[in-house]
Amino acid sequence: MPEFHFKRHCHRQNGAALYIVLIIVLMTSLLAIWASRSALFHEILTGNEADYQRTFEAAQILLKDAELDIRSVQASGTPCSAANATGNVCRASTSVHFPHDRVELVDLISYLNTLPSGCAYGICRKRSGFQDFWSDPTTLLQMTAANVGARYGQFTGAAAGPGGNPILGLSESSKQVKDLKGAWYWIEVLSFANSEVGLLSTYDNNPHLKAYAPDKSVPWIYRITVYARGQKKGTEVVLQTVLSLQSSE
Repeated sequence: MPEFHFKRHCHRQNGAALYIVLIIVLMTSLLAIWASRSALFHEILTGNEADYQRTFEAAQILLKDAELDIRSVQASGTPCSAANATGNVCRASTSVHFPHDRVELVDLISYLNTLPSGCAYGICRKRSGFQDFWSDPTTLLQMTAANVGARYGQFTGAAAGPGGNPILGLSESSKQVKDLKGAWYWIEVLSFANSEVGLLSTYDNNPHLKAYAPDKSVPWIYRITVYARGQKKGTEVVLQTVLSLQSSE
């Protein structure tokens, strides 16, 4: 009898040990799964943040490129001239240019008013209606069409290069908003503010641009809008700034 009870007690101990081992294995597996999911989540967050920073950087670079375009300066720092203007660089082959006087400005606005988008090769008339066109898929697709918005280096000769920002190197157009890739800029030509009319008076009520300006020879300013899309879905950056070119006289 004692021997029988001893064997039965050993079997009972072996069964309890098995349960303990199974519990430990289960808890270890749960910890491993939790650790892997945490690592994956952290990787996603890090990737999204990196993509946003890359997209924001592309938008900032494109903003400077647009300013060079307005100032008629190449990416190398060389001022545009008839001797070095070739192809798209310095807008040598485009029919739309930034105005140099009131007559050119009136002609430019008259031409842009005939276009559905109001823009050509990145130069635009003052937008009417809602300003955040990038929030409307139909309008965004229209504004990013070929020969409507401008791309990085298109008119300054700048190049992203193999080690540069990959977003700036994209130049393909798309027929669907979900397939849009890269970055674009648009430059609106606006009249100066008139204290009697209000900030950024419109051309409709002032077609000959008689509003007061600090520099009477250049009575307009430029509003630059940059829109950039990252490589991950949902990454978008929009930057806007206003540039005024005033003579030193």
